[in-house]
Amino acid sequence: MLNTKKKPLYREKGIPLSGSEKFLSGFAYAAMALLSLVAILPCLHVISKAVSNGPDVTAGNVYFWPVGFQLETVKYVLTQTSFFTALKNSLIVTGAGTLLSLFTTITTAYPLSKPSFKGRRVVSLLYVVSMVFYGGMIPAYMVVRSLGLLDTYAACILPFAIVQFNMFIVKNYFESLPESVEESARIDGAGDLRTLVSIVCPMSKPVIATIGLLYAINYWNNYFHAMMYTKSSNMYTLQVYLYNIISNSQAVAENLASGSFMLNITSEGMVAAAVTLSIIPIVALYPFVARFMVQGITIGSVKG
Repeated sequence: MLNTKKKPLYREKGIPLSGSEKFLSGFAYAAMALLSLVAILPCLHVISKAVSNGPDVTAGNVYFWPVGFQLETVKYVLTQTSFFTALKNSLIVTGAGTLLSLFTTITTAYPLSKPSFKGRRVVSLLYVVSMVFYGGMIPAYMVVRSLGLLDTYAACILPFAIVQFNMFIVKNYFESLPESVEESARIDGAGDLRTLVSIVCPMSKPVIATIGLLYAINYWNNYFHAMMYTKSSNMYTLQVYLYNIISNSQAVAENLASGSFMLNITSEGMVAAAVTLSIIPIVALYPFVARFMVQGITIGSVKG
């Protein structure tokens, strides 16, 4: 009689690894450790320069650990530059933009995920065409200018209210949800909006968190469009502020009035401090949604 028992796809506990498996496992751990160092060491270098003594930073004595720990450079960036104004602008653009983008993405993806929606293929095709063919920078600027949105928060938000690729990820995730759950809600008298808010969205937390993080990172890191659509310094976002700090740090450091500051504040230290402070908000947000990212993208790509 044939043995139809399937071989398990995982290794049972207690079974020793073979020589080749040990080698592959060790190689994988070593490669991951090396890649982790490649990602972490540059960050440690920048942070160390931000809190190190000025002469040591200028002399190139700072590598991955602070030399002559001091916070004067960080204090100067926080109190003597427009860091908090730029931070406020970035937080407003990122927060409002992410909420608006999630709203437009979800409300667009939900009807397109229903086979009963008339014109579904045509609308989907239009989104594909707009994703492949882009009008260009000059037409986009002319549209924003003609609407009178220059130098406003709306100019940094509305042109990016929906990203087609993200919409298709959410649409595919909605298509993978069991239809029976929505049918039960409709039998109980729930309409489309109530079903979306009370049933579909709670079941789609992984993909919503993933897309929300992608939108937030996109708004937070947006430099070129923020520079193009804003003119006054009180509307600069954090990325434009960082560019100005990098471009003018040497002149600012040379014009410091206090000789005591000159001992510790250098152009390299100012740039490092500004960069370090700017990454804190997005790094603080990431752990709350990181566990949803892999699950959201993987499940959202099951159906095409």
